[in-house]
Amino acid sequence: MSQEKTTRLSWLQQGWWVFLFCFFVGLVYLHALKNRNAALQEMAYRFSEMKKEQMLALQEQEDLQMRIASQHDPAWIEMVLMREIGVVPEGWIKVHFKGS
Repeated sequence: MSQEKTTRLSWLQQGWWVFLFCFFVGLVYLHALKNRNAALQEMAYRFSEMKKEQMLALQEQEDLQMRIASQHDPAWIEMVLMREIGVVPEGWIKVHFKGS
């Protein structure tokens, strides 16, 4: 029995570094897992922002295509002249307001 205790104790004394190594590897793994999860969250956020930008760009593209398609429409030309340049059709009254 004494021989058996000595052998077990001897094995623990010689193999302590294995436990320490496993503990260290576990800590490194958990740290890497935490960093990976943070990176995944950042990428998911960026992806959602890019999707929003894509939707806005598509809406702007549709608007521009509609403007291009309606350039030959006299009503559209009149609206652009009124909105962008401030031209008023004949017979209308133009009113200016002074800013404060």
